Amino acid sequence: MLNQMEMAAASGVPYLLQPRNIDMSKLPEVQNRIPGEGGISTVRSMGIGENGAEVLIPTVIEGQLPSNAQEAEQKALDYYRRTGKHLGKYATRGAADSAAMLTHEREALRTGR
Repeated sequence: MLNQMEMAAASGVPYLLQPRNIDMSKLPEVQNRIPGEGGISTVRSMGIGENGAEVLIPTVIEGQLPSNAQEAEQKALDYYRRTGKHLGKYATRGAADSAAMLTHEREALRTGR
């Protein structure tokens, strides 16, 4: 019988400890006003360490993305603490970074952007 990490690796997501609890198909497109980023975002994420895991949390909150990165990060932390919503929990920062890039690429394909 496969353990949780082996099952996650077999599904193509290395070191996944807990799958996301956000429905990606319901994320609205928002104008990204953060300097140097531009474009449209449906999902933008950041990672935080929590209880030995790296948690990906969204920085586009309820269809809104603040105009500066610091405010976006604070609102993301507040949202996660209030709701527990996340984009996955991973065993390592490298795995979370890889998952974030994969999520970004999948959303770009889904939205045609």
